[in-house]
Amino acid sequence: MRRSALCVALLMSFASGAQAGDRSDIAQWSGFYAGAHIGYSNAKASADFSLLGLPLLSGGENLSGAVYGGQLGYNAQWNRFVLGIETDIMATSQKASSTRACVALACGVAVTQTSEDSIPWLGTLRLRAGLTLGRALIYGTGGIGYGAFKSTQTLTTTLASVTSTSQEQRPAWVVGGGIDMALTDRWSLRGEYLRIEASENTTTYNVGGLGLVTERSAMTENIGRFGVNYRF
Repeated sequence: MRRSALCVALLMSFASGAQAGDRSDIAQWSGFYAGAHIGYSNAKASADFSLLGLPLLSGGENLSGAVYGGQLGYNAQWNRFVLGIETDIMATSQKASSTRACVALACGVAVTQTSEDSIPWLGTLRLRAGLTLGRALIYGTGGIGYGAFKSTQTLTTTLASVTSTSQEQRPAWVVGGGIDMALTDRWSLRGEYLRIEASENTTTYNVGGLGLVTERSAMTENIGRFGVNYRF
């Protein structure tokens, strides 16, 4: 009887030690964290112009440049599953300019359109969900985005020339994913991809005192970035 009790005790002790060893191999991500990031972004801005509802000009621009900023978030962990929320803000150097023209024979009126666009800053608020694999956390993320889109549009026709400058904050949705690698109990490195798609925007231009020209524009952004985080 004593031998049986001793064997059971030894087996339970061995199992408990093995489970503790397994848990020690899983990085712990629970709690608040903050960090910084840097990366590169390419945005595709498209615009369709119409004259009295009829198609006039169409085109697009690629706004490429560096992104850099910071992030703040919170994670909750259940064994290998991690669920969290994160917000970030980033400055960008993205800008581009272009000129498009349409002759009178094609458009009914000669039109030249010049664009100068830039994205001064961006931000997101996202949920994150992932699984730990040893010291790594592989996750998907999604939520909302926002940011400033600065645009200067000049339309020149046979009637008149008009310039419009605006800085809009467009709502957007965000999806992406990445991997966090725990370096220590507090510090981690990250590689991440985000796709941001802004809502469509409509602008009417008064040419010769009349709202003759309408612009419908949209923007899609692809961001790749690396970051470092400290968990409190």
